[in-house]
Amino acid sequence: MLLFHFLIILVFLFLIIWTFRVSIHEISDKKDGAIYRVFLKIAVFMLKYFPALKNEDIRKKQKLLVPSGDGKKETKKFIARKLAEILLIVFAGNILAMGITCKNTVESGIIPENRLMRNTYGGGGSENTLTAEIDGKKLPEELKITVGERQLDDKETEDAFDRVEKRLYVEILGENRSLDHVDHDLCLPETVDGENVVINWRPDTYECIDGEGRIREDFRDQKGMAVILTAELSYFDKRKEIRFPVRIYPAVQSTEKAVHDALLRKIGQIDEKTASEEELILPGKIGDKTVIYRRKAKHTGGVILFMTFLCGVAVYIGRDGELDDKIKRREKEMLRDYPEILNKMILLLSAGMTIRGTIDKIVHDYEKRKEATGKVAYAYEELQVTLYEMNSGVSEAQAYENLGNRVGIRHYSRLGTLLSQNLRKGSAGLLGALEQDAGEAFAERKASARKRGEEAGTKLLLPMGIMLLIVMVIVIIPAFLSFSL
Repeated sequence: MLLFHFLIILVFLFLIIWTFRVSIHEISDKKDGAIYRVFLKIAVFMLKYFPALKNEDIRKKQKLLVPSGDGKKETKKFIARKLAEILLIVFAGNILAMGITCKNTVESGIIPENRLMRNTYGGGGSENTLTAEIDGKKLPEELKITVGERQLDDKETEDAFDRVEKRLYVEILGENRSLDHVDHDLCLPETVDGENVVINWRPDTYECIDGEGRIREDFRDQKGMAVILTAELSYFDKRKEIRFPVRIYPAVQSTEKAVHDALLRKIGQIDEKTASEEELILPGKIGDKTVIYRRKAKHTGGVILFMTFLCGVAVYIGRDGELDDKIKRREKEMLRDYPEILNKMILLLSAGMTIRGTIDKIVHDYEKRKEATGKVAYAYEELQVTLYEMNSGVSEAQAYENLGNRVGIRHYSRLGTLLSQNLRKGSAGLLGALEQDAGEAFAERKASARKRGEEAGTKLLLPMGIMLLIVMVIVIIPAFLSFSL
């Protein structure tokens, strides 16, 4: 995994060096940080050599959002910045993932502070196979070190015997629910995990059970047989005997499900018995079967790297979604401004101004308002582009038709057609047509406002419902408490 992380870093380093002199002044902003600019250069480089990243649909949307700008330039800026964000996320995520992977590798390889933990009582000795480096030179042969267990004093031995005795009442059950009804093989361990105590077992009779706790196959007495199991605990020269009265019944065939349930039950019993201890010691055997527990392997670095790529995909999709949302907001804003523009045109035309003079006056007022507030209005930006076209030599009729075709909204298409036709046929009836159109547009605007109000009311239902529940809880709980008192 480390190799994969290093390969990703090497690719990024190569791209950073290769794109060091790439110019990004057309697409960068003053607020962009130095690190972001580095990845912005890589993004511009990739757009240059991978044309498939360019999208004609995005260019059309950018042209709608910035009618007075260069569609290709805005598209390049949008895609480059989106790609730069993805690259930055992948690079940062890979660095984080590599750091965690290195940490896991170091912790699993190097012995912290050259300390080998000695097993406590019950743990036995531990075998360790190590390699050593002296002054940076690795020894050719491995070191095989046996770390002896920690021995107990008299008081600790008695405490160990007591702990083993308590645990044996749970340990020996195996798959059985109690010692009063034993129909599965007993678990008679020779040692108990975590305790350095040797256990020898002997039943007072071998008619129904053997010395290892297995029920004899030929035992068929349905009434059961009482047996006294004696466990002799020994730790070096110290001894202690414990007697367990059990009742043996004919053996029941075990299944995997039964073993699974018995193991969970046994762990639960041990947890309950040792709730006051610092550790929960899992059973090493269930019946005559040895149980090995493994922790799930950690792949944190790989998971973070995978999540990083997912974040990159989410950013890519999210940026496209934001662009679509801007297009929708643009359409709603232009529809909202349409009645206002018509009313201004009707007022100015009624005052005797020409259509071109009306457009000039509306745009001039908008430019002053924009300079004062900094707020951009898409509808007025489109009229501004129309005025620029007329000033640059495009015929007035053609400029109006271009307005309708460029905006892509039927109201403005109708307005462009109406203005263009009246230039050719004369201005008779223009005011009436505009007034009728303004009335319809204002009615649509009121309907749209009503719809938005209804949507807002619907969105408020959830918080209102939550507030109602809170009020009910505040009122009902004290009432119940007063009844209980």
